[in-house]
Amino acid sequence: MPFLEAGSGLKLGEGFEVGYSPERINPGDKVHDFTTITKVVSASSEVATRTLADLYASVVKAGVHIAPSIKAAEAAKVIENTQRDLNIALMNELAILFHAMGIDTRDVLAGASTKWNFLPFQPGLVGGHCIGVDPYYLTHKAHEIGLTPQVILAGRGTNEAMPAFIAGKIIQSCVKLGRSMPPKIAILGLTYKA
Repeated sequence: MPFLEAGSGLKLGEGFEVGYSPERINPGDKVHDFTTITKVVSASSEVATRTLADLYASVVKAGVHIAPSIKAAEAAKVIENTQRDLNIALMNELAILFHAMGIDTRDVLAGASTKWNFLPFQPGLVGGHCIGVDPYYLTHKAHEIGLTPQVILAGRGTNEAMPAFIAGKIIQSCVKLGRSMPPKIAILGLTYKA
């Protein structure tokens, strides 16, 4: 808060308070919107936290979760995205493995999805402004305190390698079909959300 104090000439807790609630919407999702996703909130004081919680409670039907600190609220957001990135990385690694074994990944996922506790993530590219970035925020903070998260970085590596893997498979298919190199490929309607 030193930046805000210096810029305003006020002191945190006396002249102003700070509240925080991470953005948790899922673009393109018609079911889970601002009002149906629980808001995580915290602030610089109990009074500010209660004010922020009451404000969101007036518009968010899903309710409000009060985190004990702004850092805990932000960390919750970062691990939501890091967990998603890692789950996609696992599916990407399995897709590469199954491809090499001659097994259709979609068939494997269809079978695995029949178990109630299987998480139905799909292999593919990671997009958006948070999912591929938040793991780096977390590992940066870890490095600042002398830790090196192996699993988080491995997941990022797997996901960052997927565009090259997919491009390689497209080129192999073109060669197999006798297409001239380099092939001319049109990408129509590329998006990260359906």
